[in-house]
Amino acid sequence: MNMWAMHYNALYSSPLAVDAVLVVACGDQPKTIRAFDKTMPKTIGFQGADVLTIGPAAAVRATDLADVDPAKLRDASLELNGKTWRVASHQVVPAPTGEAAGEILLILSEL
Repeated sequence: MNMWAMHYNALYSSPLAVDAVLVVACGDQPKTIRAFDKTMPKTIGFQGADVLTIGPAAAVRATDLADVDPAKLRDASLELNGKTWRVASHQVVPAPTGEAAGEILLILSEL
């Protein structure tokens, strides 16, 4: 196990991450994963102005979704902190060791 795998293991097993349930397609078995809830936009400084970050979203480990076709993530449902969201799109956030070891940012919309 490399340093980055230990880093992600520690983060996603900590209380910072929450349990979530992903259903990719109608009839598929629900998949329980750990996720970071990023559903509330945050204000950040950008070139001298305050702007809101992208939101709502959830960050999940790419290894947790290794068996999911990325094209099927669109319109999946994600239950996170008691609310069900629709996955509008996704973005890969690679680790220094590559995409497969990083995260996937699920861009969410309300149902």
